[in-house]
Amino acid sequence: MTVALIGCGGGGLATVKVTGIVTCDGEPVAGATISFTPKTEGQGHPSFGTTDAKGRYQLSTLQGAVDAGTTPGDYLVSIRKVEVDPNAPPPAPGYTPKTRSLIPERYSRTNTSELTATVENKRSNEINFELTSE
Repeated sequence: MTVALIGCGGGGLATVKVTGIVTCDGEPVAGATISFTPKTEGQGHPSFGTTDAKGRYQLSTLQGAVDAGTTPGDYLVSIRKVEVDPNAPPPAPGYTPKTRSLIPERYSRTNTSELTATVENKRSNEINFELTSE
């Protein structure tokens, strides 16, 4: 009988650091959520980050350490920045408030954003995204 053990003694994923800057029409996008989704299931790990006031982000995964990056691989990318619509009536209990996108909506879904990234197996990856409002 053969037994295979999966995992590392130290716990967590073998991640590489991923950082970058998100801009729209040349201006930093602050407060946006960026998500990396593996192009091929089982090859990479979903990861996410939030941009700061200068548009900089650093990725994390749910299984790895905070701000540790993600695993190498090819990813589909979505970027979303929304605010609660100030003109919308208050939502009923249990319902999500109505929001509006502050960057073009196409960037908020991996199937319409046309954004991709390749995370290489090296100490650090800097991947920038230059969005346009057109």
